[in-house]
Amino acid sequence: MSSVSADAATSKQLRGSSFLLAGRLLSKFVNFGIQIAIVRLLSKDDFGVFAYGLALVLAGELVVKGGLGRGANRFVPYHAERGDRAEVMGILSFVSAVIVSLGLLGVAGFWWISKLGLAGMPSGEGLQVVLILAWLAPVGALDTIGIQTLACFARPREILIRKNVLGPALRATAVAYVFLVGGDAYDLAVAYLLGGVVGLALCIHLALRQLHTHGFLSVSPREWRVPWRPFLGFSLPLISQDLLFIVFTMVPTTILMASDGPGGVATFRAVVPAAALIGLVVQTFGMLYMPSAMRLHAQGDRVGLHEHHWRSVAWVTVLSFPLFGMTFAVAPALVPVLLGEAYVESAQILAVLAVGNYFSVCMAFNSDALQVLARIRGIVGVDLAMMGIGTALAFLLCTAFGALGAAIALSGTRVVGTFIRHILLSRTPGMERIPAAQRRVWAKVGVVTLAAVGIGWLWQPPFLVQVAALAILTLALLRSTANTLDLTGSFPELLRFPFFARLVGV
Repeated sequence: MSSVSADAATSKQLRGSSFLLAGRLLSKFVNFGIQIAIVRLLSKDDFGVFAYGLALVLAGELVVKGGLGRGANRFVPYHAERGDRAEVMGILSFVSAVIVSLGLLGVAGFWWISKLGLAGMPSGEGLQVVLILAWLAPVGALDTIGIQTLACFARPREILIRKNVLGPALRATAVAYVFLVGGDAYDLAVAYLLGGVVGLALCIHLALRQLHTHGFLSVSPREWRVPWRPFLGFSLPLISQDLLFIVFTMVPTTILMASDGPGGVATFRAVVPAAALIGLVVQTFGMLYMPSAMRLHAQGDRVGLHEHHWRSVAWVTVLSFPLFGMTFAVAPALVPVLLGEAYVESAQILAVLAVGNYFSVCMAFNSDALQVLARIRGIVGVDLAMMGIGTALAFLLCTAFGALGAAIALSGTRVVGTFIRHILLSRTPGMERIPAAQRRVWAKVGVVTLAAVGIGWLWQPPFLVQVAALAILTLALLRSTANTLDLTGSFPELLRFPFFARLVGV
């Protein structure tokens, strides 16, 4: 009974996630193409300053939300479903007010700190670029709340247009404008900010229209309410995950700016988006992992939850391998092709980052499973430990080895944190054992990885030959794991293609 329940939940998750993955892949690769265009468009020092500013924006978005974004994402849909209009408007207005207030304070504080001439801060025109980009933090945070509001009313079309079409289109327009006018990093920062404001205005318009259509705007501001205790009780403990992301994003970047200048930041940040692509499959599948796991947990089906968890891990491990292979095994040939000869040294950095990212993929969903099992204290403890380890390693390694040290610190922290989460999960009743099928998947991944490394780092044939070899190895991995993944059970319609069964050996 539990096996059937787990199979049904996992199959539903996999099918839905695979549909989402197609749209997300398109958006991510368009954004990655924009990143490459920026690297090619700007000088290395200018790109280093611009990348520093974007890293500040990513961290700043989390700071100005004050940890309340996760709470809004959980409680707004809950109260909207119950028809609690006063609570919906109260939460949205409170979170928006926090974002605007902390955003203004953050920009003002950053401007004041910049006047002190501290190490780790850009100077001259580079500082102006960063100050302009800093305004994108509150803009992006408000935009996220708007998208979450649309999600409450099941408006995937508007979300798709705003997030996966309009967003990349605005950034591409900014890059094209700077290219046509022969602009520099300052012009690109201004264009990025204008694009962000335009996107925010559209998102607010769409969100307000949905709130009006469903009658939420008819509630008087005097009646707005915030369920303080449950809302803050859920939001504030999980701020540790936001702080961990900030440490991963800003600490090594700031240390590199102080020790190696914009050039060191450029060498490191130029390949961070490529390494991050490895987590794309996990992020997409994770959207539906949690609801499926929660249903099994609510039914008290520990056996089903165990099967669902490890089968999901097997899927993302195999599906993420091509991205890992490109960023790890093919890195020496890939980086010069994408970024140019000025970034040849970034190949080692990309490979190191890829190892840390893929290790976390091979043991994916540990944090999600711990949330399902209400192990919040353990999650917070691991996050705090990782913050300490990551900060210490960054200070030790960035100053000694520059950008390569930053990559080692980041990947090392990620590996340690993933391993600790697994230990924590394995001590939970029902989740102690790793299935033999999953261990076989890892072994097969190890074999094809060694083969790919031998081709990319030792033999080093032309780039296209390496890509073809990686495709063959990926097919071999898929073919050897087809039964474990239950390809035909999860996607029976694939059998309609005559070549598919022979291709994967099912």
